[in-house]
Amino acid sequence: MFKSKSLIENFSTKILFVLVFCIWNSYGCIDKMSLPSEIHTDAEFSAGDTTYLLVNPLWNQEKGLQSPVEISISQDGLIFIADSSARSIFVFNQGGIKQTGFEALENVYTGDELISPIDVDIDSRMNVFFIDGNEKVYRWNQLWNQKGVDSFAAGGRFLTDTNEDSFIVSQSDLWLTAVNNPDWELIEIEWSTNQATIDSLIGIHCIYDGFSNDTIGDIWYSSTHSSFSAITSIKSESKNIYVTDKTYDRILALSLVRSQLIRLSSGEEIWAHDLVYDHTVSEYGTGAGTVNQPMGIDSDDDGNIYYAQWGDYFQIHKIQPIISGTYPVYPSVFQQGVNDIMDLYRFEDPSDVAVDKHQYIYVANTYEREIQIFNNIGQFFKKAGIEYVTVDTSIWLYDGLDSTMTDTFMVLEKKDLLNSPSGIAVDPKGVIYVCDPSVSSIFRFRLSNQLDENLNPIK
Repeated sequence: MFKSKSLIENFSTKILFVLVFCIWNSYGCIDKMSLPSEIHTDAEFSAGDTTYLLVNPLWNQEKGLQSPVEISISQDGLIFIADSSARSIFVFNQGGIKQTGFEALENVYTGDELISPIDVDIDSRMNVFFIDGNEKVYRWNQLWNQKGVDSFAAGGRFLTDTNEDSFIVSQSDLWLTAVNNPDWELIEIEWSTNQATIDSLIGIHCIYDGFSNDTIGDIWYSSTHSSFSAITSIKSESKNIYVTDKTYDRILALSLVRSQLIRLSSGEEIWAHDLVYDHTVSEYGTGAGTVNQPMGIDSDDDGNIYYAQWGDYFQIHKIQPIISGTYPVYPSVFQQGVNDIMDLYRFEDPSDVAVDKHQYIYVANTYEREIQIFNNIGQFFKKAGIEYVTVDTSIWLYDGLDSTMTDTFMVLEKKDLLNSPSGIAVDPKGVIYVCDPSVSSIFRFRLSNQLDENLNPIK
């Protein structure tokens, strides 16, 4: 007995549905595209289009990496990698060669305290700041260690704003007040070469502690219970750095204040700084510009702050400092319905965000095993860390009792490169560096039109 046409159509539709479902289930998102009407017509996937390609080789356990969780790039182009399991900050050049002179950052400890770095950043003064998840910020200075410290100020004579002069011993409370008072002038310095103090200056030490008096202005929170999850410094000569506090769902601004005058072996005299609490940038909430389970943070040359979080409802934010009264306010730059980056449910547990010199934004979308890139106004640009696969197929199109077969293809996202991207950074050449601690590796990606025929970055 012959089957009716409706049964045949229904059977064909089921086969097509099963085919599409299987492909979707294997690869994830699908974009349907119609074939060009002529063979020479350019389609959206034309060969001239650019995609992010993996740059080989991987940086992995062969380079000593165990669990690289965060990454930062200094202004001189060096790559600083926070590896929590190795309790180290490894330093490479852009070619992946481990750099000498940074041995103090491996197997990190201060006093009897072992440190497992979870984030690192470098400011314009070559201060290497890092955190390990508690209420402290640590510092090691690259410049001082490279040039060497010859001596430091043991005390000095100051000319006050009333034209009186007074000798003050360094590191006393009065000294800290005097060196940070713009109306007091240091007119005479007594230098010391005490080696123990010099070793302390050039070594790793805590420059901010939530248990100290540095938090006296933090009256609304118990700073001793803070747990810093991310850190960033403004790339300009700004004296602020920013940390995210997971305990209280907030972002803090910490200010650099003068603490010690040192003389390098080159003869340069420069100020060393400590950090003190300045103000709270943003607090808990579920709207644009508020904080909820903060994970990663970055900043651009204009002082804008970008942060990634796991909490509701928006997971990537950009806030802009606007001076208003004693402290700046930080309204959200992006808004839902206007900027793609604020789309609900676009991200799933993004662990980090980075911004490049053009203010393009890079998001480590951890659970989805991908990197999403947005332009400087928050509109979606491309993805990295995925492969696109084109599947040719034919489908029946039905219009009432009529049916026609048409050739189409489906572009599928195949996510088998990244496993759990957690940290991200971008160098001035546009190379994306991605930490994947689950496989002890650093992945690098670059746009295909910025690679040579051997898939090496064009210099």
